[in-house]
Amino acid sequence: MKARTLWLLMLLGLSVSTFAQRRTDRLDRGLVAVPANVNGGSGSGNFVSWKIFGEEYYDVTYNLYANGNLLKAGLNVGCFSHTAGNASTKYQVAAVVNGVEQEKSAEVTRWNNGYLDIMVSPVVDRAGDTVTDKYELNDISLGDVTGNGIVEFIVKRNYVGSNPGLNESGNKTRFNLYECYDLSGKRLWSIDLGPNLMAGPDEQWDLVAFDWDEDGKAECIMRGADNMIIHTATGHDIQIGNMNYYAPRDEYTRNGAEYLLYLNGETGEPYGWDGRTDKFTPMDYPLPRMEKGEAANPLTPTGAEYEKVWGKNDTGHRATKHYFGAPFLDGRHASIFLGRGCYTRHKMCALDVNPETHELTQRWRWNEYSGSSPWFGNGFHNFQIADVDWDGRDEIVFGSMIIDDNGKGLCTATVRSNSPATRPPRPAPTSTPRRAKSSTACSLPATTDVPSPATSPTPSPAPWDVRPRRVSSP
Repeated sequence: MKARTLWLLMLLGLSVSTFAQRRTDRLDRGLVAVPANVNGGSGSGNFVSWKIFGEEYYDVTYNLYANGNLLKAGLNVGCFSHTAGNASTKYQVAAVVNGVEQEKSAEVTRWNNGYLDIMVSPVVDRAGDTVTDKYELNDISLGDVTGNGIVEFIVKRNYVGSNPGLNESGNKTRFNLYECYDLSGKRLWSIDLGPNLMAGPDEQWDLVAFDWDEDGKAECIMRGADNMIIHTATGHDIQIGNMNYYAPRDEYTRNGAEYLLYLNGETGEPYGWDGRTDKFTPMDYPLPRMEKGEAANPLTPTGAEYEKVWGKNDTGHRATKHYFGAPFLDGRHASIFLGRGCYTRHKMCALDVNPETHELTQRWRWNEYSGSSPWFGNGFHNFQIADVDWDGRDEIVFGSMIIDDNGKGLCTATVRSNSPATRPPRPAPTSTPRRAKSSTACSLPATTDVPSPATSPTPSPAPWDVRPRRVSSP
């Protein structure tokens, strides 16, 4: 009897799908109070809100405290209107898990203006001149780079001055910046991006943060170029690559070396740097602007070479579309995702992180360069990460196509994101597609081998959804 029971338990274990536990950021509650009537609001007192963590979905409620006394128990939402609250009221919140109250958050009082002002540091250019008024704040990336449970702000700071302007060849001292601030306004580190990351309206020189090595502190990744300077929290001024190189000052930089910078988020120091010298050449960017064989010199392509690869009349915009992410491709540990290209060709790769050495190894590479392919031009201006096939591992959802966790094409649709004025002619379909009656439906490829510049998958004649199963057709 015992043997039979054990055998049945073993069979049950083999038949039940289980997903690995994913690590999440260990952030604080983010408890905030603002006047109820601020910014066009109505009512009296204070509006109080806090984070609900991703794992808090079963048997979890919240107790809210005001001035040390229980204000409201058993809340199942992340906010509360305290009509008797005022500017001096101190709030705390605690989760109640399976009937047991957890640790209370730190006390907060309300932000009287409805927001928190964070003062930024002055800007000093490469010539030593203070030019703060010639810079504007732009986008922000968030990440807990210090491991204290409170996110830091990684801020784009754009140079908008004239005489010289950003793109003028005579400008040798004033370029766009990245700066990392904590909530108190302390600048931890900054990056002078130099002259070789010109990117039109600025959206294409992005930096993102995530805790890839799972030590409780977020690291940062970004695409880099020659003639950058990293001012670290440890007092170093690290010069990147060739400090004498200046690419032609176009709207988008189309020449020169490109690097992948993987940084310690707390200090700004790049992994791979020796920690002593103030010069460092990072690893080549894994998704180059021009592949080998596409130009006599891939770092300085001619106009004709560039046009052949990225399309006629492209100023550099297509090649300067970049994407960064942290998908759980094995269901357990986050990889670094990189993508490049929009409107025509696309290329992507995934890198795994050694948490001890911070060495990066390529997990997979995906390319689509053929204009006759159903995958060509099916990208978008952004992407999503999602486990669309319910196997516990993430896919890359990029416009009208989905790349599987193994780096092979999962499915692609016949809808393209680029406008009729700029997109290439759509190739004639090899079969007549039927419209799917599902928002997740697209045509699965007949093969899921990695597409290459020479060969691309072809669509199957009938639509499937991504679980996969056949979708009904009219």
